[in-house]
Amino acid sequence: MGILFVLISLGLLIFFCFRGVPIFFAALISGIFLLITAGLNPIEQMTTTYVNGLAGYFGQFFFIFVLGSLFGKLTDISGAADSIAQAIIDKLGDKFIIPSLMVAGAVLAYGGVSVFVCMFTLYPLMVSLFKRGDISRTLIPAVYFCGAGTFACMMPGSPQIQNLMPGQILGTPATAAFVPGMISAVFEAVLVFAFMIWYAKRSKEKGEHFEMTEKDRQTLALKEGRELPSVIIALIPMIILLVTLNIFKFTAELALFTGCISALIFYYKQIPWKDIWKHLNDGTKDGTGSLFNTSAVVGFGSLVQMTPAFDTLITAVTGIGGSPLIASGIAVTLLAGVCGSGSGGMGIVLPIIKEYFVPMGVNLEAMHRVCALASLGLDSLPHNGLVVSVLNVTENDHKHSYFPVFITTCVIPLVTLAFMIALFYAMGMA
Repeated sequence: MGILFVLISLGLLIFFCFRGVPIFFAALISGIFLLITAGLNPIEQMTTTYVNGLAGYFGQFFFIFVLGSLFGKLTDISGAADSIAQAIIDKLGDKFIIPSLMVAGAVLAYGGVSVFVCMFTLYPLMVSLFKRGDISRTLIPAVYFCGAGTFACMMPGSPQIQNLMPGQILGTPATAAFVPGMISAVFEAVLVFAFMIWYAKRSKEKGEHFEMTEKDRQTLALKEGRELPSVIIALIPMIILLVTLNIFKFTAELALFTGCISALIFYYKQIPWKDIWKHLNDGTKDGTGSLFNTSAVVGFGSLVQMTPAFDTLITAVTGIGGSPLIASGIAVTLLAGVCGSGSGGMGIVLPIIKEYFVPMGVNLEAMHRVCALASLGLDSLPHNGLVVSVLNVTENDHKHSYFPVFITTCVIPLVTLAFMIALFYAMGMA
């Protein structure tokens, strides 16, 4: 019965997320229900266990979220992200509109630009190129997610939170399981590109065309005449970030800080210094807001661990397939879907993995890579905050735009996860 109530509380969390209830309140209500049905004192547990879980996670990842957000903000306000994206698109040409936009998104994401910033960088370019190629604007969200929200975030060496978080908890480097990780990333990229190119072609064959909106016109007008740094200058801070993180082995926080300082130096001419403190404040708010939402879900996970049914649940999960890699992949995937957040799913599961699976002798680098990929599966279900935001920003809706998003960010990552785990077995790393 205890496990049933745990599952019901998770169901409540999903229900509230789908209904648009802010994640903090969804976690709070679901947590109180969980505690009452488990026979625990809700006041005592909420003011101790929940708060400690939330605060512990918030403190541990504070600088990673904030500095990552600030780095993205600097690449945005300086025009560096626009410069890189435009250079890639100009190089590949009009014949490869869909692939060029996806490559641009992947380069920006792997360079440390947050997925939120990537959207606002790529959107004007997408509008311009989709109009030129007469491609239905309903595909804009899927093309964006294909590049910035799939393989680039789970690749070894990526400075995105999906790759940094497992390292912070498991003590593994950002380049963990480099060879199988890269093979899996290429595997996923091929599937994503192939599907999106086919789907865009199918859309044209069905007679779907580009339809300019008033917001599209305003977006294009805002970008006209903007002075951008050269693509070489734009890339330097990203390269510095990647080198310090993966070659010099700086901590994630120090590498991101170095990236921010480099951006301030190399983007000096293009940064609007008059409003710099406003922009930095906005970046800090974005980072702490995202971190707080994830921490709220982690606090809920701390409550689950306090219930008598938790040990029974762990025994059941660890028995899945007889493999900690399979169990962890499934657990992170499911909880990422529940939370509508990959980092939220990992925030709940990774501490449990460290306590229960690491003593079993599991390969930590393989575990790192599996969790990074698993966090990018069901996290983008319809209730995901970024999915909703992207649809709103691009003036699309779930009915007309979500299907290709679902295939490329949910189905293909799950296929890739199965491929990756099989690869680890084949290489003797499972």
